[in-house]
Amino acid sequence: MSETLDATGQHTAAADSLGGRLGHAGAAALAGAREHIAEGLLRAAFQTWEDPAVRPRLLAVLQAAVTSEEGAEQMREFLVKQLMAQAGKAIGKPDMDLYTAAETLQVPALNINAATAQVWGVVLLRYIVKLEPIASAPADELVQLLAPTIQRYLVA
Repeated sequence: MSETLDATGQHTAAADSLGGRLGHAGAAALAGAREHIAEGLLRAAFQTWEDPAVRPRLLAVLQAAVTSEEGAEQMREFLVKQLMAQAGKAIGKPDMDLYTAAETLQVPALNINAATAQVWGVVLLRYIVKLEPIASAPADELVQLLAPTIQRYLVA
């Protein structure tokens, strides 16, 4: 598994946990029925973010990404390399990156970026800004709301 570092250079188990869970969900979605890819990814993301043992560390990683260039670079590395690599390993493509994932899904790489932006935007509003009603909405409700949009990005 790729190592993710926080803004101080420390290994972050939280980002590894998120990368692993989302990577496995992505692999399952890529190997399985594509009509449920967005729902599987969203459920994995919310399950990880709702974990009280993991959330504070994930928040620190996300806050570093939006407050420093070093943190932003680490987030880019996580999104582009670790997350895609985890999904790729599970489907027999250990060197998978954004472009290989796009080719596998048969969508433009920009679509994967758009899906990622949708998820991280919700995470930012829900867990950092704590904007209501998204902050207190049940995760299942958010999955049902977001899945069709993300599905459209990931299944051309």
